[in-house]
Amino acid sequence: MAQNADNAIEQEPQSLYHCLRHIFTSEGINTVEDYNGLDEKGKPSMKTEYRLLQIHMLTVNPGYGQRHENATIEMLSLIKSGSFEPFKPIVNVILGNEVKSNREMYDLIAKEFTDLTSPSPITTASFADSSNLRSDLLLTLKLELDQIMYKDVPDLVEHLFRHHHVDFAEILQTHETSIQQMYNEPIDDTSEASVLAWITPIVEICFSWLKEAGLKEQLSRAWACPKGYPKGIEGKRRLDCAIVSLSLKRSSHIEDVLVPVELKKKDYDDRDANLCLARYVNQVFVAQPTRSYVIGLTFCGSSMRLWQFDRSGAIGSESLDIKKDEDNFSKFLAIILFLLTSNKQVLGFDPSFIDIPGQASTDTGESQMIQIGTEPNRQELIIDRLLFRAQSICGRGTTCWQAHLSGDELTKFVVKDSWQPDHREVEGDMLREVTEKNIRHMARYHHHEQVKVAEQIVDVESYVRAGIAFTNGEKFRTTDQSVNSTHSYDFTNRFHRRLILKDVGESIRTVDSPVRLLEALEGCIKGHQELLGLGYLHRDISLANLMINTQNDPERKSFLIDLDVAIRYPSPNDQARATRTGTKVFMSINLLAGKDAHNFVDDLESFFWVLIWICIHYPKHQRTTPNLTDWNQTPMETLLQIKRGFLAHPRDLTAKFTPLYKQSKALITCVLLFAEIMAGPSVRKLDSALLYHQILRIFKQAQREMIEGQ
Repeated sequence: MAQNADNAIEQEPQSLYHCLRHIFTSEGINTVEDYNGLDEKGKPSMKTEYRLLQIHMLTVNPGYGQRHENATIEMLSLIKSGSFEPFKPIVNVILGNEVKSNREMYDLIAKEFTDLTSPSPITTASFADSSNLRSDLLLTLKLELDQIMYKDVPDLVEHLFRHHHVDFAEILQTHETSIQQMYNEPIDDTSEASVLAWITPIVEICFSWLKEAGLKEQLSRAWACPKGYPKGIEGKRRLDCAIVSLSLKRSSHIEDVLVPVELKKKDYDDRDANLCLARYVNQVFVAQPTRSYVIGLTFCGSSMRLWQFDRSGAIGSESLDIKKDEDNFSKFLAIILFLLTSNKQVLGFDPSFIDIPGQASTDTGESQMIQIGTEPNRQELIIDRLLFRAQSICGRGTTCWQAHLSGDELTKFVVKDSWQPDHREVEGDMLREVTEKNIRHMARYHHHEQVKVAEQIVDVESYVRAGIAFTNGEKFRTTDQSVNSTHSYDFTNRFHRRLILKDVGESIRTVDSPVRLLEALEGCIKGHQELLGLGYLHRDISLANLMINTQNDPERKSFLIDLDVAIRYPSPNDQARATRTGTKVFMSINLLAGKDAHNFVDDLESFFWVLIWICIHYPKHQRTTPNLTDWNQTPMETLLQIKRGFLAHPRDLTAKFTPLYKQSKALITCVLLFAEIMAGPSVRKLDSALLYHQILRIFKQAQREMIEGQ
């Protein structure tokens, strides 16, 4: 195939249209009908052709413009994610009978592949901002779940049943005649609609059995098949069906989904079904912040699989063909009864959050509290509102709430939950030391602990998965090997840790003026310098980790948070510093290049990129130029070249600023000087005190000019 591509370039270099057309005709695809005639199994084999499309577009006219460059980046992202549907319009043109000029082709490419944006929330897990491409989430999920999903795990269903209180065998035995009749009911075909039409009345019958047995759970659950798009979900993604909670009496909201269900037509759609389910599980995790894990179901025709997703990946049961025989059908009914009657802890909710009857919080239908093991007496914290929730399945799953001390609504705290690898230094230990040394501009420590349930330490391996031998299952590939060849496939056990902070803040992006922005950044840079002086390197300077104080404290107007990936500095472990760590879009050029080990210079350059990001993207209503959110999915090597060019020519960045920041000459000058410092050839050789001094000096000077000019 590579040889054919070479021939195409050599034989028909005169026209982009002819080069692209030759890619298809050389494979015997001469018309749109030929292309549309490919069966579903044949579509993935077109990946090579789509790669060649992207290569040709870059080769024929690589300097066509920024919009064209953005389009080719989006195309590459779609190729990697296996999303081929957006390519249909351009394939129709290429295989049509009307020859197009190069300009017409480039305009078409730019139009088709730069209008695919949709909003998604700010996150430290994958993305840095709120206008990401639809393909981003799917591609990111594929990368993070690759080979840490295990299917065909022996006895997974039986393992879950052992934690249940209902005798399913007795219920099933009572209704043997009905079961036989339901089993004999034919399915018209294996399409999603037919399978759903067959399953739904069966589930309704299960509800009636539970009512007969006097089980109250059937009053609080429903089998929902929403016709529209669920509320509270990012983008337009239709949920096939779900077991939902009726406790809050809302209509089709993702917050009420207990068990999401995905349907596909054939057995060979198993991979697509699993990935589609993962997308909804991701949304359930985001919408339900006290979830430790999420259980879901997939149906591929009449074959069903149960999945359990957690912060270390997912484990799936053996496939069950529910129409194979009556025994399998009875197992299917038992699974449905299990899901309809399980308490919320069994379905993955964190029992350390205790419901407070009769009270309502800002964000949920009922208020909750936690108890923490402070000395000499335990404390109760009442949850006020959700502050932050990471948009991911795997990883730390960081979640933050604002809370107040029981009986004292004026004393506010931040509760931070995360799932950390055991080998990672405990953030609470580091932050306690930082607070004891009275470092300003860092969030202050109150308490930290390992979360326990019934005196058992909560982790993925022994608590969430309860010791099941999941590695006896089959590793499930979510990507092609070539797309994800550098990914680590080892299972990582994660422990649920809780940290309580004294300072409540908002993201630095919420500032309302250039002078306030520079003041807040100055405080955070000072905090970083003090942290370094104490012997810690932060390593994740990002939009999510720079805060402005919501409490009246003139000595702490802004502060740094999140020491999750901080290390001791200088580090006795050079390998730890050599690891590329941080939020991608704010990474330094050095880290993107994978050159020198991470040091304070890299973090200072990250402050520069945070400043740029805010000035281009905020306030939201003033965005007038193409933003930088495609950096989220841009390959590291490409992003390296983009940033290198911008750092050498920072006026190309300031030209993109929103009016709020573009009109401030002092801010523009500050940005240009900051870029000049960070682009200096000897910047990595400078003494830390001198480099901090140079940067803080230009920040102070710009603020003085702004204040004097008012």
